Amino acid sequence: MEATETEIQSLAALVERFRVCWEVWPEYMVIKQERRQIGFSLEIVGTHEPGVEHPSPGCEHCLRVFDALKQIGMHILPKEKRPTGYEIQIYDHAIRYTPKRRNRPEVSLAIQLLHRHGFELPVDECEIRCLDEMKQRLRDLGAYEGQWRPSMEDHR
Repeated sequence: MEATETEIQSLAALVERFRVCWEVWPEYMVIKQERRQIGFSLEIVGTHEPGVEHPSPGCEHCLRVFDALKQIGMHILPKEKRPTGYEIQIYDHAIRYTPKRRNRPEVSLAIQLLHRHGFELPVDECEIRCLDEMKQRLRDLGAYEGQWRPSMEDHR
């Protein structure tokens, strides 16, 4: 079922509120002494709302960020069943600090994209297509790859 315009606006507001961005990482496996890329991990990251000072891992503020990331993650998953499977990883109760994003305190949600059957097979067109669709849905909500970029309204 496709999201309504109201639901999309609500998700875009979460992207803005928690300054959400994302990165993609390759998933590898060693098979017969050979390293093979078997899928992707799409990591969606957000930070605490303005005014939250000194969050601690797993605190109520972190849980709010993670809940928003999970809503966003559920929205971007392809709706029809495909040869690619998607798994949203559980919350790890961690705060990360990345120099690339000025060491802001971040909560993350990872979505693994792997083959439903034959998970050790190399990356294929379906996995790439699914990842591209998910990345586009993130962009459509206002999330950018690598770093948070405020909307144009913030610059007026």
